[in-house]
Amino acid sequence: MTTQASTAVLQDSTVFQWLAKTYHAATTSFEASAEVTVARWRLLFLIDRQKSCTQKRLISEIRVDPGSITRQLKTLEADGLICREDDPDDNRLTRVSLTAEGRAYVRQVYDRRAAFLAQMLDGISERDTQTLIRCLERMAHNLGDTQPLP
Repeated sequence: MTTQASTAVLQDSTVFQWLAKTYHAATTSFEASAEVTVARWRLLFLIDRQKSCTQKRLISEIRVDPGSITRQLKTLEADGLICREDDPDDNRLTRVSLTAEGRAYVRQVYDRRAAFLAQMLDGISERDTQTLIRCLERMAHNLGDTQPLP
C-alpha cells in the first residue's frame, strides 16, 4: 500500500528517474575507479566467490544472453584471467575458474572497489544504507524478481 505522497512521486516517475540516473552514475564511476567494466567484473566476482563454477551457473546468475557470457569468458581466457575446462562429472558442462593471474587481478579490483564504495556511500549512515537495501529488495520483489543477490 502506498501513501498519497509516494503515489504522487510514482506518478511523475521521479523514483524511476533517480534509479536510472544513480545506476548510470554508479556504473560509470565504478568502471573509471576500478578500471574494469561492470560486465567483466560481475563475471570475475562470481567466479572468485565460487572458486570454480559452471558456465551454465554463471548464465543463470547473471541472467543475460548465453552468447554474451561466452564471448566475455573467451576474452577473459585470452587475457589469461580464467581457465575453462570440461566438468569431470558431466562433460556437457564447462567449468570456469580463475588463474593465478586472475586471482591477483581480482584482489586489485577489490581494493579499488572498496575505495569506490566508500566514496559512493560517503555521508550516508549505516541505517540509511540498510533502509535503501530493504527498499530496493522490496521493489525487485514487487517486480517479480525474488532471486537473492549472489
